Amino acid sequence: MGRFEGDFYSEALGFTTRLDVIFPEASNDVTPVRSGEPKVLYLLHGLSGSSGEWTRFSKIEYYAKKYNFTIIMPEVQRSFYCDVPGGPAYFSYVTRELPALCERWFRLDARRENTYIAGESMGGYGAFKAALRCPERYAAAASLSGALDYALLCRRVLAGEWPDMRPEELRALHGPEGLPGKDDDLLELVGRAAKDPDRPRLIQLCGTEDFLYEANRNFRRAAAGYGLTWREAPGDHEWPYWDKAIQRALQFFCGLDLDAAPIY
Repeated sequence: MGRFEGDFYSEALGFTTRLDVIFPEASNDVTPVRSGEPKVLYLLHGLSGSSGEWTRFSKIEYYAKKYNFTIIMPEVQRSFYCDVPGGPAYFSYVTRELPALCERWFRLDARRENTYIAGESMGGYGAFKAALRCPERYAAAASLSGALDYALLCRRVLAGEWPDMRPEELRALHGPEGLPGKDDDLLELVGRAAKDPDRPRLIQLCGTEDFLYEANRNFRRAAAGYGLTWREAPGDHEWPYWDKAIQRALQFFCGLDLDAAPIY
């Protein structure tokens, strides 16, 4: 398995940031599901995570080789993948600067039909936001327990009902009111995107014991006209669930039958 871990200066962020990449090199220890040119997956981290969390807490290296994906894992701190007013442009970094750099550095096949995006929790929100706002860049996207009703989550934070995030963080991201605008509200974005005949495929996965389960159901209802794929299973907001869910996402990207494909 090929690995890259490094630091570089980002123009969009205005500082040096970290990047982790997995390359699905052939070996005798894994029988791939598909061969040929690897597909490219941008895999996003959650609120309290980093670019290395997927390699620390899941078997993503094995899955990269099994399903033949190059996995690109950026770092965005606690930004909710937003362009911060007067600060780092995290959304622009993930959707524009980083793909251009990776295509040049790693000689990737960056065509839309070869490019996917996914993430868990905050990363699930970021993945769907990228796909809905930049549909020309991604063939499909996956959200694993995503913070998809972001406006509802922001209101909970501002009311002091969710201690994992401070109201001041939201005001830094969204201005004095601390609430997202239409371009950061997925329920708004998915309604608009439903009218696009060439919209990316979406798969939404969430554990039934997850504290974001009802928020995920809110997004699913808002996306009724979009035609997304929904999968739920027993599980909480934790890595044992996401390690299984990312396999389903990769199978979805590969066009496999999700009811028949095994979980490894």
